[in-house]
Amino acid sequence: MIVDAGQIALALAFIVSGYVVLASFLGVTRRVPELVVSGRYGLYSVPVLLLVATLALIYAFVNNDFSVKYVAENSSLGMPRAYVWVAFYAGNAGSMLFLGVVFALMAVATVASLRGRLPYTAPYATGVLAIVLTFFLGVMVFLANPFARLAVVPMDGQGINPLLVHFGMFIHPPVQMAGLISVALPFSIAIGALLAGKGGADEWVDLGRIWGMISWVILTLGLLLGAWWAYTILGWGGYWAWDPVENSALMPWLAMTAFVHSIMVQKRRGMFRMWNMVIIIIGFTMAQLGMFINRGGPVPSVHSFAESTMGWLFLMAMAVTLFGSVAAFIWRLDTLRSRGRLESMLSRESGFLAQNVLFLAVAFVTLWGTVYPIFSEVANDVVVTVGRPFFDRVNGPLLLGIVFLMGVGPLLPWRRATPRGLAMTLRIPAITAIATGIGLAILGVRQPAALVAFMTCAIVVAGILHEWHRGAKARRRRDVNPVVAFYNLLMANRPRYGGYVVHLSIIMLVAGATASSFYSTQRDFAMSPGQTETLGRYTFTYTGSRHESYSDREEAYAQFEVFVGDKYVGVMEALRADYPTFNIASTRGAIRSTPLEDFYIVPSEFRDGGEAVFRVLINPMVWWMWASGPLLVLGTLFSLTPHRQPSLASLRIPASAGTARA
Repeated sequence: MIVDAGQIALALAFIVSGYVVLASFLGVTRRVPELVVSGRYGLYSVPVLLLVATLALIYAFVNNDFSVKYVAENSSLGMPRAYVWVAFYAGNAGSMLFLGVVFALMAVATVASLRGRLPYTAPYATGVLAIVLTFFLGVMVFLANPFARLAVVPMDGQGINPLLVHFGMFIHPPVQMAGLISVALPFSIAIGALLAGKGGADEWVDLGRIWGMISWVILTLGLLLGAWWAYTILGWGGYWAWDPVENSALMPWLAMTAFVHSIMVQKRRGMFRMWNMVIIIIGFTMAQLGMFINRGGPVPSVHSFAESTMGWLFLMAMAVTLFGSVAAFIWRLDTLRSRGRLESMLSRESGFLAQNVLFLAVAFVTLWGTVYPIFSEVANDVVVTVGRPFFDRVNGPLLLGIVFLMGVGPLLPWRRATPRGLAMTLRIPAITAIATGIGLAILGVRQPAALVAFMTCAIVVAGILHEWHRGAKARRRRDVNPVVAFYNLLMANRPRYGGYVVHLSIIMLVAGATASSFYSTQRDFAMSPGQTETLGRYTFTYTGSRHESYSDREEAYAQFEVFVGDKYVGVMEALRADYPTFNIASTRGAIRSTPLEDFYIVPSEFRDGGEAVFRVLINPMVWWMWASGPLLVLGTLFSLTPHRQPSLASLRIPASAGTARA
């Protein structure tokens, strides 16, 4: 009965969502306010219906209702009980239901934020959001119904892919899926303004920036959580391999990063109006491409659990959306003329533009490397995969250029800078970078690429700290307490200083990735119980293993006593689980993580007689990558909170200090 209620609720949600599309567009084009209001309230009802459907599917999972085909395919009696609650988004039908309910809630919040602020844009944006929602619901109702029944009820289900049986299952897939679909929120606002003929009025910029940053931070967290998941469960000691499913979230993230920076220029100077429309269209197109890849597109990927036959449907939807967006852009092109112009190549505007070009360059290089196997198969009937060396060599310098501009851009004045003024502004960051390079070289960091990366990070950090120091020093003329002065400085312009906090978190991420990529140590050891080995400053003794049997898997736990030098740091335990049904193994590395480095042990093989093979790694500074996530969220939330914008005169800060890059 409850499952049937979920089926009915899903069908009703599809019907209501389709009505919202018609009511919104007909109401605004025929000037019938009652239809517009009706469509808005119709959208408000969709999340309620989808929550009913979601709870019904969860109920079926929790109660092991294997008469539901989707439950039988993604759950089993032997699966750890905690994961039954999240197995509903382990496959395509359930994950689409999850996407539907999350997107419906975000769409309602977006439309509510538009009311009263953008009355001309709101109906168009509502219609665009409803089109996206109707597509997902239509796919579920007609092609991937999560409530479809089996004619013969099995005694047990198949269970989810073993790689999904991990704590990260609770957070990474939902966050990454929500991040991809959330790009539709700023897209709908921008396209709504464009359709209403208000794309050049800049009225939509504030809300476009807010929802763009919300989408950006969700995408960022999805990427970080995915890297953490790969690091802890896949057993290869790394966190990023340029796999197509990883790239599927990176590409829209790059476009959205360009968007949330570039839209600040439109807000401040009335420039980049056409450019920003192009970027948000590219961003949403790449998000749809990401969903296509995640739904089983023909791109080879290690994420075998993402395979299905629905990928081409998402590709067709992407093509239709792209065509419609470009048509609307051309139709309203005359409304997008900027009121300002680029006055100098030495200006903050040019810094934003150069950075945006690099972001999109990385995105398109990643796109080409991701889809190249398709073209090679069509042209030569041979699948040629593009590996990590290609991406590292091509994207590495581009990403480093982005980090450099992230440090220099905020220090440039608007409109134009003189060469002398620029030299004075960059004096302290440049000296800091040189000193950092010399110091690291003395400490043994000799690889040129790593040195350049760390020196570039030093430029960004020095620039931010110098700006904070100058601002707080100016505040001290009124606030005697330096802590109070610094606090008031942050409160005075939250987008600017919240953006600086986000930049610091990105530097933490870049520094961690650079150190672990260039200076990781790895060795394989075949060890018997009681045997002791050494790697770097770590000494570890394999004390033995224990084995546990379950209906669907065999688990083996290896225990180690670990010393750092002469200091005993405790017992570490690593896991390897073999799943005969899936013919796959799942591992959990034993990880001792500190700000300096990670000591990482993962079991590769357990042999007869007690001997086992382990891969042992020392990964420098990985801790900083995971620590960057909370700081990034904090900075984003801080920059989004309401703020007061004091004049430069009241702050007594030189005009060259500039404003935020959020």
